[in-house]
Amino acid sequence: MSIPDRPRGLGASALVNLAAGGVGAFVNLLVAAIVARHLGVAAAGTYFLVVAAFMIAANVFELGADTGLVRFVSAARAVGRLDDVPGLMRTAIRPVLVGCAVSVVATAIALSVVGGVDGLSPWLLLTASAVAGTLSMTALFLGATRGLGDTFAYPVLLNLVLPVGRLGAIGIAVLAGWGVSGVLVSWLAPIPIVFVLAAAISWRLVRRATGPRRPASDPGQQRELGTSFWRFSAARGVSAAVEILLEWVDVLLVGALASPADAAVYGVVTRCLRASEVVQQAARIVAGPQISAALARGDTAHVREVYGLISAAMIWLTWPFFIVLAVFGDQVLRVFGPGFSDGAIPMAVLAGAMALATAAGAVQTILLMGGRSTWQLADKTFALVLNVVLDLLLIPWWGISGAAIAWAVTIVVDTAIVLWQVRVLMDLRPSGRHLRLAIVQALLLVGAPMLAVRAIFGSSATVLAVSVAVLAAVYVVAGWTTRHALGLPRLLAIRSFALTE
Repeated sequence: MSIPDRPRGLGASALVNLAAGGVGAFVNLLVAAIVARHLGVAAAGTYFLVVAAFMIAANVFELGADTGLVRFVSAARAVGRLDDVPGLMRTAIRPVLVGCAVSVVATAIALSVVGGVDGLSPWLLLTASAVAGTLSMTALFLGATRGLGDTFAYPVLLNLVLPVGRLGAIGIAVLAGWGVSGVLVSWLAPIPIVFVLAAAISWRLVRRATGPRRPASDPGQQRELGTSFWRFSAARGVSAAVEILLEWVDVLLVGALASPADAAVYGVVTRCLRASEVVQQAARIVAGPQISAALARGDTAHVREVYGLISAAMIWLTWPFFIVLAVFGDQVLRVFGPGFSDGAIPMAVLAGAMALATAAGAVQTILLMGGRSTWQLADKTFALVLNVVLDLLLIPWWGISGAAIAWAVTIVVDTAIVLWQVRVLMDLRPSGRHLRLAIVQALLLVGAPMLAVRAIFGSSATVLAVSVAVLAAVYVVAGWTTRHALGLPRLLAIRSFALTE
């Protein structure tokens, strides 16, 4: 049984995800700027600390089942076993619901003992705990839609509806003059709406894939499938929890070891850099089912081709962004208000590290879709321990610069380990010619001129705006001229196994 969709090009789906992700990243940065200017550095620090705790909880209680659904549903579709999908959904949802309920109860007990935190109402924090559970469930529903070949629901809901909803709600809070509690409530408000939409879309796609009635299946076979699902997802769940800790733990440690004001500056720096992840997210959303389906059919040559093409595209798209943040970080951070430009040096350090990580391409996706969730768990656990140890050593001495160095070292080490696992242990290597050209164009057409402009004309908003406008035009023309050498037409032409009948 299959979904009678006309197959879409892999690159076309990626472009849609990139466009939505770009809008979402811009809106999220705009929200951060509005909040930072409205609350000031100190209160914004409290805001970022609560958001950090919320995101950690929401990701932890997904239990890895969202990635499990992407992998198992897309594999079931590739081999013609779509009747397994409803059972996979039930297998995934039940433990996550229990985990979310336990989280709310534990939060209520903790708040009854310690009361509010930093002047925030216990009821606000309890509500945030419950809403975190709805975000976890949203990730599960969208994991199923991705596995069924829908590459649009995820970016539309999480990169358009959610950020734009937050922008509107927080705009109301700012106009009303609300404090940090009101801003946090506004930040949470759109999440239940997105949850309802994701559930409806997922239910429609599952029903469409399997029909209104599912034939009875062998209970033993279902138990075996459930065991395999959670063997993979449990390891992924722990590694996902470690990943989100890696993303936010340094913000929490800066707040604890330095000050909430420093946490606000560092939080803004990391949010700016994380805007580049729209490219990685688009690659993961589109390439995940593609790679899982190809590996299920034993077509490693196809995986290598997709790996090389996506890696080159990621470098070409993201390196100019990292170069701008590294060279003119002080001007970018001034958008967020007084005091935030102090994060320019940490931004430059992290921009270099994240550029190197992006050059590795979709290695994390290949590792997961190849079933190596336990490898990723070991990798991320080591990275978390390394990051926390370095944070504890460096933050007391160098503040947010120490946190940036700690995270940069962690990013580079983690990327090197995963790259070795994919290329050596899994024997999956991308084509190098596309990668080399993408790197050369970014460094020669953006990096060198940007450094020269900074050295000659100094740093100002005008210099930044003019140089970005001119160099962007040159870069796009060069990319279009060499598009075949970069592999872009080939990427757009590929049809995904996960999207064919």
